[in-house]
Amino acid sequence: MLSGRTSLRLQADFIRIASVGSFSRAQSSTPVVDKIVCIGKNYLEHARELGDAVPDKPVIFNKPWSCAVACAASGDTVNVTLPENRGVVHFETEIVVKVGPNNTIADATLGLDMTLRELQSQLKKNSHPWEIGKIFPGAAVIGPWCGLDLQQYMDREFSLQLDGQLRQKGTGSQMRMKPNDMIAYISEYFEVVEGDLIFTGTPAGVGPVRNGQTAHISWRDLLSFDVQFLPPHA
Repeated sequence: MLSGRTSLRLQADFIRIASVGSFSRAQSSTPVVDKIVCIGKNYLEHARELGDAVPDKPVIFNKPWSCAVACAASGDTVNVTLPENRGVVHFETEIVVKVGPNNTIADATLGLDMTLRELQSQLKKNSHPWEIGKIFPGAAVIGPWCGLDLQQYMDREFSLQLDGQLRQKGTGSQMRMKPNDMIAYISEYFEVVEGDLIFTGTPAGVGPVRNGQTAHISWRDLLSFDVQFLPPHA
């Protein structure tokens, strides 16, 4: 959930996320983003740190647009209010890609896949679907698009610092399934369309975050942004 009335753009020519954190469809001839697709267990060490079995292929889940909060430009700050009284919330730093024409990768950035970890763990324990542990306002934080050719930067380190302390780092080269292959993989189950966003999975180092803290997300020499986790009504 965003604080204040700052409008933040997911894509300058056709998407705008309003200050309440909701998605509005701009009037444009450009294709409107259809969905956020997330890839889980795509980094072996992350699956192991959670004590999860490692499947033959990564898992797929979706987030609705009502979860999305976006940063307009490198160096900017976005404000998110985490759910209160719903247990521990974890950050998961990820490379995010935008699908282009003909199932190509049009752009890339970093994002946070926010997770209600206790709820997710309990649902897993009961063999229930756990997607609702990934869905709440502000659960999909999306960084600024940087117009890069992702293949040139898969070895470039990205990281998250929480209140100035390094908590997570990784590279795209550590992924089990690379972004180009993800599009074909997802397409086995449902259609991927131009404008879709794909969260590509998180490396080891995920951890708890609470309102009142600040995260600094950086992709070395490419982009950076801050996320302030604000208490309700701050």
